[in-house]
Amino acid sequence: MARHSNFFYRSVVFVFGLFLAFPLSSFALYLQLDTIVDVKTNFSSGCASIKDIGNQSERLGIDAVIFGDYARNSIEFGIKPFERIFKKTTNEPSVLENGASGFISEVIDNNRQIKNTLLIPGVETAPFYYWTGSNFDGNLIAHNWDKHLLVIGMHSASEYEQLPLPNSNFSLNYAEPLFNQFIFLIFLCMMSVGAVYKGYARIITVPLMVVFILLTINNHPFRSSPFDAYNGDQGVKPYQNLIDYVNSKGAMVFWNHMEKNSGVRQYGSVNLTTLPYPDDLLKTKNYTGFQVVGNNPIQQAEAGQQWDKVLMEYIQGQRDQPVWGYGSNDYFCEDQDGDKLGSVRTILLAHEKNNNALLDAMKKGRMYAVRQNDENRISLDEFIVEDQKTGQHATLGQELLSTDFPAVKIKLRSVKGGNKTAQIQIIRNGVIAKQETVSLPYELTWRDVGNSKEKKAYYRVKAWVNSTDHLISNPIFVNFTDSQQGEKVSSLTESNHSEPLPTIKMPTISEPSLTQNPLVETPNFQEVSDVKIADNNKGPSIAPSETFSLAEKPPVIPSPKSPISPSKLAAKASTENLKPTRGTKILLKIVVDQVALRKGPGTIFPKITNLKKGTEIKLIRRTNVEFKNKNWLVVKHGGRSGYIWEGMVEWVLSSNTANK
Repeated sequence: MARHSNFFYRSVVFVFGLFLAFPLSSFALYLQLDTIVDVKTNFSSGCASIKDIGNQSERLGIDAVIFGDYARNSIEFGIKPFERIFKKTTNEPSVLENGASGFISEVIDNNRQIKNTLLIPGVETAPFYYWTGSNFDGNLIAHNWDKHLLVIGMHSASEYEQLPLPNSNFSLNYAEPLFNQFIFLIFLCMMSVGAVYKGYARIITVPLMVVFILLTINNHPFRSSPFDAYNGDQGVKPYQNLIDYVNSKGAMVFWNHMEKNSGVRQYGSVNLTTLPYPDDLLKTKNYTGFQVVGNNPIQQAEAGQQWDKVLMEYIQGQRDQPVWGYGSNDYFCEDQDGDKLGSVRTILLAHEKNNNALLDAMKKGRMYAVRQNDENRISLDEFIVEDQKTGQHATLGQELLSTDFPAVKIKLRSVKGGNKTAQIQIIRNGVIAKQETVSLPYELTWRDVGNSKEKKAYYRVKAWVNSTDHLISNPIFVNFTDSQQGEKVSSLTESNHSEPLPTIKMPTISEPSLTQNPLVETPNFQEVSDVKIADNNKGPSIAPSETFSLAEKPPVIPSPKSPISPSKLAAKASTENLKPTRGTKILLKIVVDQVALRKGPGTIFPKITNLKKGTEIKLIRRTNVEFKNKNWLVVKHGGRSGYIWEGMVEWVLSSNTANK
């Protein structure tokens, strides 16, 4: 027994010695989560539903999808001085048009149902546009309508609804600076009403009263944005305003499509012009990052361009936080205009596979972006900067306190194997410090003896096979000290780690009830949950040095459903055949009088209007909130979108079929 105890003791000492001699790479502490960001669904301008995107992503082996549906997709032009009353508005499907509560609900519901792929809500926003020219002269142009910011991590429907966007919801956020003018107009309006009431020169006072009433309504202070489209270019102020709003909610905001090469186009009868805006990276502050990889190469991610200028401002103390790069899939419809789900990916280094850990990694810059034209993408298996004297090292988004010349370590390969030839660039402080053309797989350890060690520095990597096969990493920062005793490396924002990331708040969906027609059976809905079980089968992971306390809810186990009768099964199959596709219009007819059209899939959501029996409505799509094989549907009636339960309608022929 003593011999066995002695053997065990020596084994433990031997293994401990191996850990000291061969410390784990920072990459080994994380799971690499294959993520696609900025994906549109049929909630806005995409072709597929949230469920279809989730299922397709799961089949492709994608770990997470971050959606980027348009928050508000409308443009309007009015006649001054009554531009908010006498106006023409063009509305397209969007999250706020169809209901933010319903959008969040569907993402959460599908996130619970799809096992291996995380689903996270996000929206793409256009905070401002302005008009020039004249409608009468035929040269009316809307500028900057395609100037976009991507918002990720908002956690309630009300926060989406209060985004500072033009042509959006009523808001109290900007009422105070406009209130004095509004009170003055109310005073003039009351004076004119009093003059008409007392009979003073009504030929003059009546028109004045009408004008003052219209001006008062037109200039109400409860606007969704403090900026309007009729006072010319406002510079970056509307965009900084949205950035500040998103930061106040603890979410993330990224500049998108800054190299826009299709910014001059038609939108209905309106001319749109959006010129490239890469310099806005330098003009705005406190945003999380921007798109560094897309379907086409991004110029501002090249060495010495706008990204490096912003990073230099950070290490020189001119900015409070660094700027991270991510890859935008910008996906609408498969195989249309070159769209391919997963052609651009963001690989995130997360402690666990769950939504909070993924968002934490994104916020701290632990990610790199990849463009791929097939499944054999480039993989950055390791990128660290090490102090070889102390053994301390840092990885993506982290900062190293070094006493020595930094040693840069890189491992690159193709995920499916095989040889590729790639150009590798190591960029230090905006300058290409080392460049090689190599065959993959490839490993490098390079000690940067050219670093003066006098000022803070950063390193980032670019690997280029061709324009559709490359990657760009986020930076690693290095600070220097004369002390021979290194310090523990942590993410730049590690001090905020103790604060848990906000979770998406959704009301419990209660049973809908219809008091006016007791003959219709009332559906009973399960609670929509935001639970997502961490996937522990992703591969081996080594416990990180930091500890996390992420409360996870148990999985929701659906109650067994009663068998479906053949007649009901046939009815369901017939409706499945009428599933809408892009360009197809399907009409539904209300079969119960006074049915409520609601803002979300359940009676807890506010009522928009009541629909009479026999009213025909247009089907937009079917949601996943279901009872007895019938779903809540997204429909459109009278220019307004809303939700209605399938049990209250009957299906009729699509308009396309009827026209044949």
